[in-house]
Amino acid sequence: MRRGKLLGIGILVLAALGLGVGQMVGSVRKAPPPKPYVNVSEALKGALPNFIPGLGTLYVDPSKLPEGPFLAYDKQGKLIKVVFMVPMEKLGKEKYVDIGTATLRALGYTRFDHVNLIPSGPHPGVDKPHVHIELVLVSVDEERKLLEGEPY
Repeated sequence: MRRGKLLGIGILVLAALGLGVGQMVGSVRKAPPPKPYVNVSEALKGALPNFIPGLGTLYVDPSKLPEGPFLAYDKQGKLIKVVFMVPMEKLGKEKYVDIGTATLRALGYTRFDHVNLIPSGPHPGVDKPHVHIELVLVSVDEERKLLEGEPY
């Protein structure tokens, strides 16, 4: 009898934990993601547009600036890619091993379609030349269509 109760309680606990993880994972698939993520345009007081063609609407945990990860959404609020903005001065000096896998797993993704490596100059929010490392969840054609432009 006691074993049955413990087993029942164990199953309830596991189910509750599973629901919590599922709710967290599901919550980043659509914008806006939960805290600590903030809308980059709002955080920069409009210094960047809310939607950047080729990049989307960006959200970031402010404690992770300037590298991110940034969550990039289309205009319908679908997560399209996860972007890291790595300063050029750090490339070749620091190792970036497994930069995205842990982030993707934490967000509930185990696969991505392709990777974009895009050099970028300084802009609001990232004051030095850097490289965008973009882990894209959709095909290149879908990325261009949903984000209304070439990857950026």
